Amino acid sequence: MKNKLQRMKKHMSHTQEAASNEVEDSQTNEMNPSNELSSDWEMLQGRPLYLDDQYVIKREVVYELSDVFGAYSFHELFQAHKLWNETLTFEHPLHPQDSDVEDLIFFDTETTGLKHGAGTTIFLLGYAQVTEQHVKVHQFILPGPEHEAAMYYHFLKELPEQRRLVTFNGRAFDWPQVKTRHTFVRNEVPKLPQFGHIDLLHASRRLYRPFLSSFKLKNVEEEMLRIYRTEDTPGYLAPMLYFDYVQLGDPNMISGVLQHNEWDVLSLIQLYIDLSYRVCCQGSYPLEQLEIGRWFEYIGALEEAKASYLRGKDENESELLYRLGTVYKKTSQLREAEEAFYFASASEGAFGCKACIELAKIYEHQHDQIQKALYYTQLAEAKAEPLSKVPGVHYTKDIKNRLTRLCNKSPGHI
Repeated sequence: MKNKLQRMKKHMSHTQEAASNEVEDSQTNEMNPSNELSSDWEMLQGRPLYLDDQYVIKREVVYELSDVFGAYSFHELFQAHKLWNETLTFEHPLHPQDSDVEDLIFFDTETTGLKHGAGTTIFLLGYAQVTEQHVKVHQFILPGPEHEAAMYYHFLKELPEQRRLVTFNGRAFDWPQVKTRHTFVRNEVPKLPQFGHIDLLHASRRLYRPFLSSFKLKNVEEEMLRIYRTEDTPGYLAPMLYFDYVQLGDPNMISGVLQHNEWDVLSLIQLYIDLSYRVCCQGSYPLEQLEIGRWFEYIGALEEAKASYLRGKDENESELLYRLGTVYKKTSQLREAEEAFYFASASEGAFGCKACIELAKIYEHQHDQIQKALYYTQLAEAKAEPLSKVPGVHYTKDIKNRLTRLCNKSPGHI
């Protein structure tokens, strides 16, 4: 207790840099654990790390770069990283930017609940890191709530600020939860680094939308990455198993939870490789090219969006052609926009209707051809009729207003 109070005093009275140094000088040596504690965790590749009268269990597992986990070997992360730097130079949510491969931290937590707030405790901080030698999984296991400072101290001690987190919904859940728990021990541990963050859940929803009905990590693994877990401990059992471990002290009670988390962070490596290949190569079939193009268009990379849409142009997919037309229009290539809208207008449904509206605008405002504008507006009205009962689709009022205006401008109008 005396050492803890001393650390708190130093943190409060010095600058952040000096405080960090003072913490490292405090009594944080790895004490010689009892034979009982050491042997309990030895079979699970864990060992205790101490911070004064607290400790955390640190577990490490090493894989070879040539090991295949699902669709890819871990070594392919280097190829994915190279593709980002060679093919896409603009800022993209998945781009590693100035981070090296070993700076990517594939991170996941296990908690006592799924709600935000102080009532939920993180009992396992896990991450995987790929270096030129191997893949190493690091796990910090909380032996009880009274040891939280030790867990965050040793976890943060290993993570310099230049690292970039790669998570699956970590931006909304895992890292905010880390911030919440860190506030309770912030005077005893290093400050939280300002990480860059790549959240693969959002990327999965964008690129896998045509193929998946559920975006849980397990579904993504099986359907897109060819990862099939056997004898996996379901995540919803983790809190119960952890509470049993805290009460009885037998590490074997959470061995399945450790394996589950280990597979989670390894899956993130595979998922990042797969998403990187798809984005950097701009897809291999129309639905994929459409989704990649939509993403490029959303972030303002219009030339790249155009290239993705053009790759699927020959398939005559109405949304793809319509979106190609909108990009041409944004880049003032009106002739090309008109052509794309023309082909899209041959389709039924929402995008055929929207393409007709765009053609009507072009003929009215760019070519001053009122009759052609009127024709495409009437065609849009016909295509909109079956859509009038579709929730969220509201074309009819706009089309009727356009029809009225064009009729008034028509030479034959009296």
